[in-house]
Amino acid sequence: MIDDGHNSSEPAMDAPGVFEAVVEKYEAALLRYAARLVSDADAAQDIVQNTFIKLSLHWKTKADSPPAELSAWLYRVAHNNAVDYVRREARRHIFIARHAEEDSCQMEEHGSVASDKAEQVMALLQTLTLRERQVVTLKVYEEKSYRDIAQITGISEGNVGYILHHALQKLASVMEKRGPIDEKTNSRET
Repeated sequence: MIDDGHNSSEPAMDAPGVFEAVVEKYEAALLRYAARLVSDADAAQDIVQNTFIKLSLHWKTKADSPPAELSAWLYRVAHNNAVDYVRREARRHIFIARHAEEDSCQMEEHGSVASDKAEQVMALLQTLTLRERQVVTLKVYEEKSYRDIAQITGISEGNVGYILHHALQKLASVMEKRGPIDEKTNSRET
């Protein structure tokens, strides 16, 4: 029932269950994507919720039709919401740092991670720029094609390949310096 918007005869949002079907189809993938970009599960939920609110508003103001390339549109809106969140958090952290009396008073906002390996992978991803992290997440975790990534991010397919190549090289370099992930799982116990 829900396509990626390629068909102009897509049912209107007010058709029974259409919006719910879109949410059901894309919510989990968008949550994973947003969580990897912002490293905060609660913020990711807010980002995805805002994405679906924008979709609802889009349908209500654009003759009750879904945007063309629905999947790419949803990822793009989620990306923009995540970038806004990261920028807000960066400004907030700068504000806190400027007004903190001691470095130890600064807030840490790292949610708990299911395993040491997952935590280490997240730490590795954080060594990348937001753009690199976005491209790697879309390619590796979301299994998107270069074309899809280009549509979601608004960059060319060639630039997607370039960013992905250099991001993976950067991750390999960091891993080479830190050692394999498996070796570090017991490092906290000492």
